[in-house]
Amino acid sequence: MLGRAHTIFSGGWRRGAVVTVLAGCLVLGGCKRTDETAVRERLEQWFALGETMSFQAQRGCAAGAIKLVDERIASKLPVATNVPQALITLRKRGAVAIDDTRQSPDQALLQIVNAARPIGMRMRIAGLEGRACMDSAVKDAFGRALVNPRAVLVLDRDFGALILMDADERQLIVSMGAE
Repeated sequence: MLGRAHTIFSGGWRRGAVVTVLAGCLVLGGCKRTDETAVRERLEQWFALGETMSFQAQRGCAAGAIKLVDERIASKLPVATNVPQALITLRKRGAVAIDDTRQSPDQALLQIVNAARPIGMRMRIAGLEGRACMDSAVKDAFGRALVNPRAVLVLDRDFGALILMDADERQLIVSMGAE
């Protein structure tokens, strides 16, 4: 029996090893979550973007900060003034901005988690996992915007991104997790 097993595997083990090594190289070497160009293309449909201040992407995350030319949100992105309205819009359209000055984006996210757990957790995870790709300046901007009631929270379900528009600083902070 040992001779038979040796015969079956002797010719193909090298080929299998090469395939395994190549697949491993592809998986470990170059799979980024996304790239700056794709993020900017996605955001340009909703915002007037200036220069990218910082952007980093790895296999499990992407994050960055982009200056805004102005703080207006294009009509292509629906804007809700409360979480219940935002959830209805998000389900129908896939993306929504929540502009509710009565609560911070962090408070809105908690409300979303309580009202629609799968969507809320997906967005919270995008924020948490994206931190691994944030440099210190982006982490600081993200933290400030997250607790600023004047900041706008943008949820993009299809792109898997949590976006904060900080009009005070005239910048967008984007955070994406592994998905």
